[in-house]
Amino acid sequence: MALERDIENLVEQLLVQNGWVINVNDINKNVYHQKPKTNEDKQKLKNLKPDFCLYLDQHSASPEIILETKKPNMNLAKTKEQALNYAKILGTKIIILFDGIQTKNYWVENQEELLEDGLEIDTIKGLNFYKKFIQKNTNNYINDNISINSKEDLIAVFAFTNQKLRKAGITKGMERFFEFSNLLFLKLISESNDIIAENIPQYVKWETYKNKSGEELLRYINDIVVPTLENIFNNKGEKTLFTKLIIKDTISLKHIIEKLDKLNLNGIKTDIKGDAFEYFIQQYNSSNNDLGEYFTPRHIVNFLVKLANPKYGEKIYDPFCGTGGILISSFNHIKDVLLKNNFLTETVLKDIKENTVFGSEISSNARIAKMNMILTGDGHSNINQQDTLLNPIKEKFDVVITNIPFNLEGTAKDFYSLLSDNGNSQSIQHIINSLNNKPIARAYIIVPESILNNKELKNLRKFLVDNHLLKQIISLPSGVFLPYTEAKASVLVLQGFNNKPIEKICYTIIKNDGFTLTQRRRKINNKINDIEEYLFDNSFATKEIEVKKILKSKDYSFIWFKYFNETSENYISLKEILKEERIKNKELHETATVTKHNFFGILSGEDYWGDSFMSVTSETNEDYKVVNHKSIAYNPSRANTGSLSINLTNKKLAVSKMYVTFKVIDDRFLPEYVYLYLKSQEGAQNIKDRSFGSVRQSLRFDDLCTISIPNIPKEKQQEIVDDIYKKYEHFVKCKDELENFDVVEKIKNLKK
Repeated sequence: MALERDIENLVEQLLVQNGWVINVNDINKNVYHQKPKTNEDKQKLKNLKPDFCLYLDQHSASPEIILETKKPNMNLAKTKEQALNYAKILGTKIIILFDGIQTKNYWVENQEELLEDGLEIDTIKGLNFYKKFIQKNTNNYINDNISINSKEDLIAVFAFTNQKLRKAGITKGMERFFEFSNLLFLKLISESNDIIAENIPQYVKWETYKNKSGEELLRYINDIVVPTLENIFNNKGEKTLFTKLIIKDTISLKHIIEKLDKLNLNGIKTDIKGDAFEYFIQQYNSSNNDLGEYFTPRHIVNFLVKLANPKYGEKIYDPFCGTGGILISSFNHIKDVLLKNNFLTETVLKDIKENTVFGSEISSNARIAKMNMILTGDGHSNINQQDTLLNPIKEKFDVVITNIPFNLEGTAKDFYSLLSDNGNSQSIQHIINSLNNKPIARAYIIVPESILNNKELKNLRKFLVDNHLLKQIISLPSGVFLPYTEAKASVLVLQGFNNKPIEKICYTIIKNDGFTLTQRRRKINNKINDIEEYLFDNSFATKEIEVKKILKSKDYSFIWFKYFNETSENYISLKEILKEERIKNKELHETATVTKHNFFGILSGEDYWGDSFMSVTSETNEDYKVVNHKSIAYNPSRANTGSLSINLTNKKLAVSKMYVTFKVIDDRFLPEYVYLYLKSQEGAQNIKDRSFGSVRQSLRFDDLCTISIPNIPKEKQQEIVDDIYKKYEHFVKCKDELENFDVVEKIKNLKK
């Protein structure tokens, strides 16, 4: 474990590398360790000692930057708070946090991260770099020579290209995706030649042919540029890497070339370049996703790579590499660590290019992965286009980091010992077999959370614990893969065979990944999220499940709430106060509609649907379930989206037999209070955490009953219910008034 002084030594090296002056005997010194340079500032701080005070000008009385260091896994939120305190005392504009692994740069005034052209700054920079922000007095500096001001601006260019390709007659989504990839690569390969190992001849660079037009432009790209690049980079005799353009409309091609030409992408991070591929994959997957592929969000990719912490000399493998995001992040992680420690020689760089990252991908995305790796600086990426499951690997890799294809049909039952037809099972067995027997062997795998509980995968779960392979489960938030799928996911952390016995499995729940859990997934600023907290704080809340309990449980479930029955103080478990009702609708009570458009969730079907009611319901509801007065009903497959209701209509209603209906059996609790809790933010999150399924998330009644609710006196419950009901009645009254508002009648009344 690194000491804080070790981290400070590393910071000093990085500062010197970036042109800062630390030497006490140098008259240009602008870095002061554990003290500001003036007595006046020392008095302001009293006994407080910032780790580093940085000055952007020799005449600066106070530091423009405070840099705080901490050991890895320390609490980042507290470190930020501490640095902000120093900054406010001294009037400092910028704070930097560094723990030897990650760097965070913040603008003190709004406490938001420093951004250059909309991108976060994740390294320590030089003096002139920070001056730009101070001079413009902003946390988001836009370079004048780069025409992209935001990710949205870049996406607009991709949308334009997509539209042009569609109008040019390329109607299939994947064909447009690959056509665009070819064009973008042609632009980027010219800009990025400083990091590409091979020499790119001038005659195939963008500047040479961008001003051509018509058939001449198309022929030049297809007959000269593409074959030359194929010859340079596809040196392993693999399937074609660069393909000729299929577009026939040369006017549309010229428009696309002109649009891409306006972009100077050389100063843009690979993350933003990857947004191009993300955009097109999203467009394609919205209508066709037969391979179970989902674009792994970049912050989740970086999270996995930081957890795995791949090192120089280790072999890293992604058996389902898609467009190569995990391999790129792993490659850059190793390269950056070597660079920080002055170990990145030409020999070492050549080694990590050729012998470090390996990938496999069944779809044509393998081409895009290789293109991406070339743009990253690796012209020799070991990526194979093949059916991974049909090509098992034995004991070859030190680290596996991957996002398996969700619920893919298994293609290789006989290749794996469990003989399962399930693609999830085969994928995980492939990964386990590919790990070598070294003590350091480890795997970080994103899996659909159905793996933790589905009956058909119980043999896989038993295999993982019997062989001491599973070390940890990290539960990711519902919606982390939106807009592609609402399927909930977890990370399995594995070790190789013949390793140390595992008696307890760690279980970590990430509730907030730093983005809204909505279709558009917007970043949440000004708040340390659970991912950052987990990476920086080794005291992050983690549960432990005893392996012997798993082996004794039905189906060897990995779901945490099946093993932890502790109830928070002043809470009570729902299993103590609820009882499921399964009453068949023999008396043919009126059919109800459960809807999120009603506060209490349930309405008469005829009232809700009107004349259309008969077209949306069954001819008979005899096999429906009865919902008694003050009983609660929910749709198991939609509970995680709020499909929950309580019958307050003073009559019995009927709902589809697929619904779960239950009642409160404890007189100390009001049914309305139980319902209101389950509809609350906390209750809704508890429901989401307990909803599982391969495609659509489903909530079992037994799992619902593991939720605990606040145990407050009945009279307090009644106060809450009465208050809510008054607000509801007021809302209904106002809604009716608005719906029946007549402006002409209002004018007449004004004249009286």
